[in-house]
Amino acid sequence: MVTDLDGTLLNREAKISSRSREILGGLIEKGAMISIATARTCATVLPLLDGLRLPLPAVIMNGTALYDFSTREFMECKMVSYPLAMEILSVFRAAHCNCFTHVIHSGELDIYYDGLYHPAEEEFYHDRKDLPMKHYRQADLPAGQEVIYFSAMNQKETILQIHSKILSLPCAKKINASCYADVYHPGYYFLEIYDCGASKRNGVRSLQKRCPGLSVAVFGDNYNDLSMMEIADRSFAVKNAAEEVKFKADAVIESNQNDAVALEMEKLFYGG
Repeated sequence: MVTDLDGTLLNREAKISSRSREILGGLIEKGAMISIATARTCATVLPLLDGLRLPLPAVIMNGTALYDFSTREFMECKMVSYPLAMEILSVFRAAHCNCFTHVIHSGELDIYYDGLYHPAEEEFYHDRKDLPMKHYRQADLPAGQEVIYFSAMNQKETILQIHSKILSLPCAKKINASCYADVYHPGYYFLEIYDCGASKRNGVRSLQKRCPGLSVAVFGDNYNDLSMMEIADRSFAVKNAAEEVKFKADAVIESNQNDAVALEMEKLFYGG
């Protein structure tokens, strides 16, 4: 069973509720194979888990890597070359939009950025800058450095314009570029860019190989969850999900405020 985090397992306070934590911990103790598939980095996922020991690696940064929290190890990383990264960053700079550019260094994340240009971006940065396993650097990307992930947030119109320009680049077939609403800041959107071989779909497929013979149930709320829903044996959207996600899901469950994911996992595990 694989769940998205923000807007799905996490409540509106961006936390796993005590009830959900208790249910998930009990299921894992009994042998439930549970993981997460998220746009978040390992650094922002770790404090959310707070003692929950996932039996499988997590799909992080929209499938650009798997991450094993027990060994603190990145696996199956899908990288973007330096020349391609510079082509992508030129679009952001022309639009005067910051981009957080993630690279792996010594088993942790270095995140390069130009500046903080609006309050939502400042809040995003200050919530994350002191977390372990990631280091923010206001500097240019080092020459020759491969990139694992690009992430930007801005007003919807700005993000959609940049997204369109990214898709018109000659390199567009070599990357995935997804944009979706920021569930915590109305009117703002995220744009995330990564290697074309990365997706939540492919991340979940990698997890399937570790659990041969088991059916897969996935839970989501936003457009970047659709790819893993397409390959799951059963897919669930929370009540607060985007309309298209609810339409594509096999079933719609209660909202992320009502412990819906943990309760549905409990039903599935016990044969409900």
